[in-house]
Amino acid sequence: MGVVKEDALFTVRHHVTEDSLRRLEKGTRLLGAGGIGRKILTGFFVAAVVCLVLKGFFDGTAVLILSAAGGAMLLICFSVFYGLAKGWAESKQDTKRKYKENQAEYELEREYRFHEDYYEVESKYEYSRLEYQNIGRLLDMSGMFVILEKGDVIRFFMKEDVKKGDPAEFAAFLERKCETKMEHVSVG
Repeated sequence: MGVVKEDALFTVRHHVTEDSLRRLEKGTRLLGAGGIGRKILTGFFVAAVVCLVLKGFFDGTAVLILSAAGGAMLLICFSVFYGLAKGWAESKQDTKRKYKENQAEYELEREYRFHEDYYEVESKYEYSRLEYQNIGRLLDMSGMFVILEKGDVIRFFMKEDVKKGDPAEFAAFLERKCETKMEHVSVG
């Protein structure tokens, strides 16, 4: 390892850093928080505001019902927001702890070589030769490429870790070989 194999179209060399591990965790959380859950939470919030605004146009029992419904929906929204915020704070600490516990393994250099018909993964403890059909999902997390292989294997590295080839051409190559679009996740 350490020498770029000439027959590879693209070569990536990297090791896991605490920053890259944190970026992966944050991007994964953003993916999980997206979709239908966000729409439902937004719907609850809008409905709560509508109920609280409408109560100003009614009196009697209708005001009590609208106030209770709006208040209950706001309470649900704040509870979910609190749970998400607490989870994000705890995950940052967990990522730091996980990195420290596995630092020796993470600091091992890994090399990925992407050929026309297959790709190779090599480190001190691993050598794998894989077909592109083994890749189920491609992500670009604000400068980090994430390759999700079938069988729950995650490979991730920063764009600047691409040592042979252009990162943009590499992304297009992966999309073509895997027959799937690169999903973009904005991670700040």
